[in-house]
Amino acid sequence: MEGSDHQHRGSSRGGSGLVQPALSTKTQAVAFSEKGLGVSLNFGYAELKEDYSETLTLKIENLSPHSGTFNISSALPSGSPHSVSFDETSFVVPGESTHFVDVTLNVPAATAGVSNGAGLSFNEVAGLVMVTPQGSAFNNGIALRVPYYLVPRALSDIKTKLGSKLKPSNPTSTANVTNEDGVIPGDADFYAWGLSDGKEAGKGVNDVRAIGVQSFPFNATNQFIGFSVNTYDRWSNASTNEFDIFVDVNNDGTDDYVVVGVDQGAVQTGTFNGRMGSFVFSTRSAGASINFFAQAPTDSAAANIFVLSSQLCRAGEPCLNAANPRFTYSAVSFDVTEANAPDEVDGSAKYNAWSPAISTGGFQTVAPGGTAQETIAVNAAEWALTPALGLMVTTVDNKSKNGGEAQTIPVDFK
Repeated sequence: MEGSDHQHRGSSRGGSGLVQPALSTKTQAVAFSEKGLGVSLNFGYAELKEDYSETLTLKIENLSPHSGTFNISSALPSGSPHSVSFDETSFVVPGESTHFVDVTLNVPAATAGVSNGAGLSFNEVAGLVMVTPQGSAFNNGIALRVPYYLVPRALSDIKTKLGSKLKPSNPTSTANVTNEDGVIPGDADFYAWGLSDGKEAGKGVNDVRAIGVQSFPFNATNQFIGFSVNTYDRWSNASTNEFDIFVDVNNDGTDDYVVVGVDQGAVQTGTFNGRMGSFVFSTRSAGASINFFAQAPTDSAAANIFVLSSQLCRAGEPCLNAANPRFTYSAVSFDVTEANAPDEVDGSAKYNAWSPAISTGGFQTVAPGGTAQETIAVNAAEWALTPALGLMVTTVDNKSKNGGEAQTIPVDFK
């Protein structure tokens, strides 16, 4: 195991040390979680709106007939900054007896790690609890090593509210964005809300709640198009899901392309690598294209799947372009572990990738306690052709449960 600062490998990556079976036969004591969670102190998963502090109990059993004295400490901390404390640091365990020690893990929320950074990194807290006998006479001087582990997720509290009702006599409004109770900055990412689906029994983390779309110029000929998919419950890794968005670019009722958020390694190498890619398949010809990874953090419930308009324009096939800017889309999601049934999202939606009916592509980063504003406008003529359900504001660092990562704001433009 490497050194002791928090940037080094944790027990999740480096293990709890070299297996030494010969020494294990010489121990007269054992240590493990009192909760019956196995040997390790598993603190589980926690979404943090305040500093984290949790206590688990370590059980030390003296199997010999002789009394033993132990010191207890922590070692090899890794991952997010944290501290470990004990209700006692030295204790005696009589022969053939059991002793309990409370182990408290403290994690500052502000430095627990975010999901929206460039690396979308997985955050963890890990290390070892060392139960060391005093002297070499008892337990042959062998220290007991018990891993501890937590997956923390610090939260923002992004909320968006329109300052005035959007209607034909008032086609422009200000979206007021706040982060009142967040402990980290949060991003408000604006989409046209197109699809809505109810929570369904028998579905797991592939149960889609809402889907929105945004677009803005990428270069002289391409529009950047993003689909935001929000589910009711969080996944551990997004690549346990597949999100298929069927796109009809000539609006003739037949799907021309499928935008797919799926494990990139599984598609390109045949081996899952845990990173969701943003692929485009044609319904008429073989092969797939990919330009971007999806933004799909671990322990999240929002996957943002990005493509370029040129990927929806194959030679000899229907083409999305500035002269033909509108498309119709629908969606189905899958649990690739086959543990749950597919989710066929209700209905379909229309969208103009060059001139959206409602403002999209806005992006505001709001500090804890801060505010921001984003101008939202409705194009009345386009709304008549490609109306939206309203706005969808995605924030991957908001609370994941029950759609917290995507706020849907209805707009009834009448």
